[in-house]
Amino acid sequence: MKPYKVQYQEVDGNRRLRLYTLENMLLNSAGSNADDTGIGIQYLLEQNCTWVITNMSLEIRYLPTHGERIGIETWVENAAHMLSVRNFRIYLLDSEGEIIKQIGQAKSVWAVINITDRTIQNVFEQQVFIDYHYGPALPIGRAPRFHVIDMPDGEDSHKIVYSDIDYNGHCNSCKYVEFMLNACEPVALKQMLPQSAELIDDNSKTLRIDIKYAKEMYKGEVSKIKYQHIDESTIQYEVRNSAGELACNARIGIS
Repeated sequence: MKPYKVQYQEVDGNRRLRLYTLENMLLNSAGSNADDTGIGIQYLLEQNCTWVITNMSLEIRYLPTHGERIGIETWVENAAHMLSVRNFRIYLLDSEGEIIKQIGQAKSVWAVINITDRTIQNVFEQQVFIDYHYGPALPIGRAPRFHVIDMPDGEDSHKIVYSDIDYNGHCNSCKYVEFMLNACEPVALKQMLPQSAELIDDNSKTLRIDIKYAKEMYKGEVSKIKYQHIDESTIQYEVRNSAGELACNARIGIS
């Protein structure tokens, strides 16, 4: 389990952990676990390959504030048909690093691509994956089907710049979420969650985030971000690249 202490710069104006920062924590945990188990980026780079995330579903019952600690447990559920499923459990920790309670879970799907031509590679028949100890599935449903946003409630644009690009040479996946939340922050939805750790119980509402990545975006492109309120507890987002192609869509809702 990888522990994190929430820093002041990682919370928003309501002093709650930013959602794209939480996604970044999950991805950092995935990278560390992959490296520790021999299937990480360093192993793939030797083959001119790398991991890319294709989608993620996240359920969270509490967004911690600065100074609070969380722990992220992660493992690979399976790897087949050129896709790998990785799961996460998110815990609230005390000051000694001991688990207080589970506050969230997530399921993500990954592919391996060739760095040069960006094509998907099937590496899962290699011995390191055959020998890998796969873990259990989590009780978290698949992402819903997204409709096309023809008449948005609002839209924004963002030019992909230096600080958006990661080591893969494309716009970092967490940045897509940042663009969407900058266009429409789900303040009302986040306020439905407990505002202190003491208020978390089995009846607490759950914030659900579903993200599907469709296209890579590169420095200099101008993305267009649209959003639409599906109902009082659900917002859908859509990001398109300079060519108008779908780059990412997402849905944030409360249940």
